[in-house]
Amino acid sequence: MKKVIALALSVVMALSLVACGGEEAKAPAKFKVGMGHNISAKMTDATADKAGSAQVDTTMLVAAFDAEGKVVSVSIDVAQQKLGVNADGTTADAAKADIRTKVEKEGDYGMVGASGIGKEYFEQINALEDWMVGKTVEEIVGMPVMDRGDGSHTHVPTSEDLTSSVTITVKSYLDALQEAWDTAVEVEGVAKVGLGQNISVKGTAATTDKNGSVQVDTNMVGTALDAEGKIVWAKIDVAQQKIGFDAAGVKAGDVDVRTKVEKEGDYGMVGASGIGKEYFEQVKALGEWMVGKTVAEVAAMETFDRGDGSHTAVPAVEDLTSSVTITVGAYLDALVEAEANAK
Repeated sequence: MKKVIALALSVVMALSLVACGGEEAKAPAKFKVGMGHNISAKMTDATADKAGSAQVDTTMLVAAFDAEGKVVSVSIDVAQQKLGVNADGTTADAAKADIRTKVEKEGDYGMVGASGIGKEYFEQINALEDWMVGKTVEEIVGMPVMDRGDGSHTHVPTSEDLTSSVTITVKSYLDALQEAWDTAVEVEGVAKVGLGQNISVKGTAATTDKNGSVQVDTNMVGTALDAEGKIVWAKIDVAQQKIGFDAAGVKAGDVDVRTKVEKEGDYGMVGASGIGKEYFEQVKALGEWMVGKTVAEVAAMETFDRGDGSHTAVPAVEDLTSSVTITVGAYLDALVEAEANAK
């Protein structure tokens, strides 16, 4: 797993909050910070001779931008989850699914031999992140690319300074970066930013009367921390995709690739929440509550189990009881990882 990665010297200087050499202390640094994503879902139908599979790819990105709109820190990862679907409408054992992200798999991802440059996926992503630093979003998304013609590598960088380090297709990363920039907010006191996630996969068998499904939940948390390790910004979202299939293991219906936050009122939590608040309102309130606290303080929040099997960690904090009724365990885990990955 990629953990803390040191910033380039120029970026460290840009993010520094205190002048050195006896100079007066500088005002807290202001940067724009944002989180973006890109989601795709697909299924290969099962046949009598071969099992099919349902796959969800969730690209996640968090970035910080300086006053000129240049990237000063960026972290990218992809949650690529796949579960087998059989011709009798059953699924593979979801408990055995590999829920590591592409970066977390490191050498287990197995890209070295196919890359053409002898570099694993996590190495290529690190190189792409490093290349983005110091450039504007416009410069990055406008990078020259080529289509290999194999149906999957449609946006491979052709910039001379990337051809020896990045052979993967980059379209989903560029889209996620654009979203991070478009939704970025100005935050004061940013020292570093981080991306964390928590992933679960489950399969439900189909019957003659009801379709089955493979559901992937990718909990994403982006955070910005100040020099004392206190949270100055936090954004939470969940990519909850469900791929349906019939009793023959054949895909059934379309997949909504919006996140829970993007669905807004379509998510339909208002009536069940008990406080009349939709999901996107609740995670916004939770993120705002985190500001000013350390990750350790947030992760130690008091929670309770409703006993319904799904709401196992509902905040019992007085400041949140009127604004957050969702279970928050996965977000807390992702936040802890975001701090560990912050740079």
